[in-house]
Formats: sequence, structure tokens, C-alpha cells
Amino acid sequence: MAYKMLVDIDRCVGCWTCAMGCKVGNHLDDDVYRVEVETHGSGQGIDRPAGVYPDLHMWWQPVYLPSCTFCAPRVAEGLPPFCAMDCPTQALAFGDADDGQSAYAQARARVEARGARIWELDSAGAETRASVEYATAR
Repeated sequence: MAYKMLVDIDRCVGCWTCAMGCKVGNHLDDDVYRVEVETHGSGQGIDRPAGVYPDLHMWWQPVYLPSCTFCAPRVAEGLPPFCAMDCPTQALAFGDADDGQSAYAQARARVEARGARIWELDSAGAETRASVEYATAR
């Protein structure tokens, strides 16, 4: 099996529920995260949009750290990772990339059908977890 996570950037609202679901579900210490959410805007602080009114823009990107295990014990029981289970906008889809019926495969087909660009972050520097794909129509 080749498990993958698909992050639909166009659905993410920057709520940090993925990070908090992971933290609480995995009983992580207060200063430990396996998922962090980056804000892409002006760069002058969290949740500060770029541009000039009325043309403001900003987007969010959950970034999976190398310590992420995709909640391996839950997945072994047939359950989704906490982040995907808790996402209120269904921006996260997890599953076996080789199973056309998995949530991952279905979400990937959905974003491909709308012409979204799909990419992975470079995990060679060990700053992100492998097997996480991002999609956006932007």
C-alpha cells in the first residue's frame, strides 16, 4: 500500500483544526506539532493578506512535519488520521493511492477534473513529510 495525503488548498481556511486534532488525538506535548499551517499573504504576520483593498488575497497550507506518522495505529485499524477526520472543510483526503475507491484517490480525481495543479513539497531536506500532495486551481 502507498498511503498519501492530498491537501486541497482551495478548501483550506486556515483554522488549524488539522494541527489541533493531531495534537489532541496523539496526546502531544504543548510545544510539539506534527502539522503546522502556514499563512501565505503579506508576510508581515499571521493572517495578514497581501494586496491593497479591495484586491486582497491570502491562502493557507497545512505542512506535515517529518514526525508525522499519518496516525499509523489508527490507519492499521482502518480509521483515518486525526487531521483528515477533523477537517471541517474536507480539505484533507487520505488513503491508499493504489485503491481507486480510497478518499485520497477520489479527491485526487476531483481536483484533476477541475484542472488543479498538483505538487509535493521537497522532502529531501527533511523539513516536510513525504507522500503529501497539494492541489489548487490558482
